[in-house]
Amino acid sequence: MGMKKIHKINAGFLFFSITMALILVMTACKKDVNQAPVITGVVNYAASPDDTVVHTVAARQWVVIQGGNLGGVSQVTFNGVPATINSALGTDNSIVIQIPSIAWQSVPTDQRNVITVVTGSGVTSFEIKIVDAPLITRIRNYEASPNDTIVSFIAPGQYINLIGFNLAGADSISFQGIKADLSSTDYTDSSVIVKVPNDFTGSDPSLANRFTYTTKIGKQVYFIPIVDPAILKYYADPLFTFLTGGIGKQKTWILDMDVATGKGTVFNGPMYFSSDDLRWGNVITNNGWGQWQAEWYDWMFPLKDYGTMTFELKGSFAVQPTVKVTQKNLEDAAKNGTFTGSFFMDIDAKTMSFTDVTPLNPRRNDLDFSIKAYIISLTEDGLQLGFKHKFKPEFEILNYVVKK
Repeated sequence: MGMKKIHKINAGFLFFSITMALILVMTACKKDVNQAPVITGVVNYAASPDDTVVHTVAARQWVVIQGGNLGGVSQVTFNGVPATINSALGTDNSIVIQIPSIAWQSVPTDQRNVITVVTGSGVTSFEIKIVDAPLITRIRNYEASPNDTIVSFIAPGQYINLIGFNLAGADSISFQGIKADLSSTDYTDSSVIVKVPNDFTGSDPSLANRFTYTTKIGKQVYFIPIVDPAILKYYADPLFTFLTGGIGKQKTWILDMDVATGKGTVFNGPMYFSSDDLRWGNVITNNGWGQWQAEWYDWMFPLKDYGTMTFELKGSFAVQPTVKVTQKNLEDAAKNGTFTGSFFMDIDAKTMSFTDVTPLNPRRNDLDFSIKAYIISLTEDGLQLGFKHKFKPEFEILNYVVKK
């Protein structure tokens, strides 16, 4: 009897020991396996009390993603676009992230408003509203189908449908500087119905054929021809006719310089020098030192063909001021080639500004082309533009003539 009892006790103890060992091994194995990441929320990356929970985030904003198992994160994407991770501030429970700029037109619908976190142990996603500056991709006529067609120009008093991204909640929509009435505007993130102002009196000619869409996040300046009698009258000024040949026409200019001798045909040479207060009609405004009309000196720049500059007022009912520069023989090869942009001539201030293009110029690296040019004179066959010197209180005046 005694021997059987001892056998039973040993068997039970052995079973208990094996069971406990298996539990310990399974527990250890579970501890060795890292768990997939978890996102519980997003807060603003700022000092207290501004480190609040957010339900909407914007491109280029810094935020903190909170959750668990976030250590060793390899990638975070917003709308499928990889974000910048500040790994030095990361913990197992939080990640500091800068939301990337997003190419909205290429984001699939099912990836919008989604944060995705990737670690070595898994992937998790979290839905949150992601916004950015407004982006208008096209404009439709606001009519019932089939008349809701994409438009290539707009007119005062017309109802239009703006199509794009991040359009909800505009602070202002202004056409050539004239604000539209937003009291009855119908918004979604991708569509806005707005009425073009009836009256463009007092509009800004420098904003011709442009409207500006502004939200709290940013703004977009959109170009589209606008039929506006006041703008047409502005561009009918004789100075624009001298410069471009008139509405619907174009005129090409070159530096006034014979490539063999450097001498000019309308002016004494391709470049003059003056005080920086020389203005329209060769007027000195603040007792400057006047003007030096150099005929030609070889230290100015080499005698070469530097190209052409063509001004054009495209269209007839909706004017589009464009300028095309074919630049040659500059030392920086990247600055040579044909470039197209827009220009605006202020006929009252007698200045000219250029957008997306640098005016035709010789090898003068000391001219500041980033600011407006001053029109010293403009006739049927001669144009003088004064550009500020980068380092001295003076102008360098480029003299142009019509290409024959």
